Amino acid sequence: MKAAYSAAPFADLNDRVALLQTLLSRLVKAQEAFVNAADLDFNGRTEFDSKIGDIMPTINGLKYQIKHLSKWMKPDRRRSGLAMWPSKVWVQQVPKGVVGVIAPWNYPIQLSLLPVFTALAAGNRVMLKLSEFTPHVNQEIIMLFADLTEHCMIIEGDHTVASEFSSLNFDHLFFTGATNIGKKVMMSAAENLVPVTLELGGKSPVIVADDADMIHTAKSILLGKLTNAGQICVAPDYVLVTKKNKSALIEALKEQYLLHFSDGKHDKKLSSIITKRQFQRLCGVLDDAINKGATVWPEVKNDTDQTAPFRMGLHIVTEPTEDMRVLQDEIFGPILPIIEVDSIDAALQYIELSERPLASYLFTENKTLQDLVCKRLRTGTLAINETILQVTIEDMPFGGIGHSGMGQYHAKEGFLTFSHGKSILASDKKLRFRTALLLKQSKLLLEPIKALFLK
Repeated sequence: MKAAYSAAPFADLNDRVALLQTLLSRLVKAQEAFVNAADLDFNGRTEFDSKIGDIMPTINGLKYQIKHLSKWMKPDRRRSGLAMWPSKVWVQQVPKGVVGVIAPWNYPIQLSLLPVFTALAAGNRVMLKLSEFTPHVNQEIIMLFADLTEHCMIIEGDHTVASEFSSLNFDHLFFTGATNIGKKVMMSAAENLVPVTLELGGKSPVIVADDADMIHTAKSILLGKLTNAGQICVAPDYVLVTKKNKSALIEALKEQYLLHFSDGKHDKKLSSIITKRQFQRLCGVLDDAINKGATVWPEVKNDTDQTAPFRMGLHIVTEPTEDMRVLQDEIFGPILPIIEVDSIDAALQYIELSERPLASYLFTENKTLQDLVCKRLRTGTLAINETILQVTIEDMPFGGIGHSGMGQYHAKEGFLTFSHGKSILASDKKLRFRTALLLKQSKLLLEPIKALFLK
């Protein structure tokens, strides 16, 4: 891949757009194949989760890149200053070289392809390590790049392959996945001083203010918690609500859930948990909460021996305590703890004392409170009166902070992530003559000073 890059280190706009247009055309034609492949990999994944949550954001993101690429590639003129006049100064965004991308299993289309498309738009060559848990989707991605391997090489394999992959001397390494694995990826990259972008996860909080519309709030939380069975890095992880609205919110959540998913966990509008191991992990989280005194709705049955599809449905956990796994680890499933707080200030302090979240959600019509949270809360992204939809907007950057990651992609920020802003100075004859004159004058000035010191 490095040899391929060296042979053409700066692809022009037309070549980049032609490549992206080819990939766009293929992806559009392969939509149904991707939907079927994801359904097989998840042992039951809804068309909504695959098309609306996975494929459409990828297509829209790629279209956005094609539309704006010419503007992003233009040199950024800077001022040379009076001392350097009449020289020219500018910043040129150039490719970094060969980019490594490590993709997760939860959104195997979007989270594999969108970083690759962005790196290609920036003029790089790419090596893509796919998840071993999505073999059918992987085959569709391999077919997408079948005759384009000089631009993107596909790698498959388990965690041992991923470990070897992350130790390669890339020019940039992009990882999406769990925080504990992200730390290992960063350590491997550090051996070669490879810059990294880490798109991690964490516990994304929801704050429900006293003036929130309970029905809309419940619908929005359910959208974020049940889309892809809660297997989303920005899914609402827990809810902070005052005593005034706690009961009303819980009742609204139950009512809206039963209204839209009348068959409960057996409803075919729910996607499956991807593997039995993940399903058993979530069952263990619920058992731990119950054993330590929490109340769970609906009643939990021992389903750890269940066979695929591993549909779980919503589980609301009330009276959780800090020693429970449900408040310690990222849930990554349709389990929703409800935490009662004394005030919104207490809710903000709770989040501030926790690890930095990838996403945060606020439900209120109070503009003063909205402004306060916008400025005060340290979070990767913030959505007000909605959940998860902020990541679907093509013109908004996406990325974490602190424990939830570093660096951004999506929009122009993605192009910049995979580019190097090269500072360039170009002088002309007038400046060169001035430089020579200054050197001569400095020599004349230095002679008497030198003589003084010698004396």
